[in-house]
Amino acid sequence: MAPSLSRSTSGFSFSEHWLLLAAIALIFGFLGYIVYDAIMATASELLQRLLVISPLVLIIIVHWLSTGTQLRFPMPGSEPSAIHRAGGSPWGVAFVLLLLFFFISYQPSLHNLIS
Repeated sequence: MAPSLSRSTSGFSFSEHWLLLAAIALIFGFLGYIVYDAIMATASELLQRLLVISPLVLIIIVHWLSTGTQLRFPMPGSEPSAIHRAGGSPWGVAFVLLLLFFFISYQPSLHNLIS
């Protein structure tokens, strides 16, 4: 005859199984929190940069849509009468926004450089 198996084939009792499961759940929860925190920090940094660059992207998109179907970016000074027109190209505003983005991004480094 085959020997009958008891309740537990391993050396662990029922309460030890629950204790082991609780410890594993706690470890996985802690590791999940660490991974979640790293992902959220990276996403926050990327969204912050996207928020700063979004006015520049919006200006380029509006300019592209207003010129028609061709994708051309006229540079200031490329036409003889370009200096006499007001609001002909958004490149000045785009340059100022890019300069502000640079100053905001490297503000701590610039403060250390001056001090």
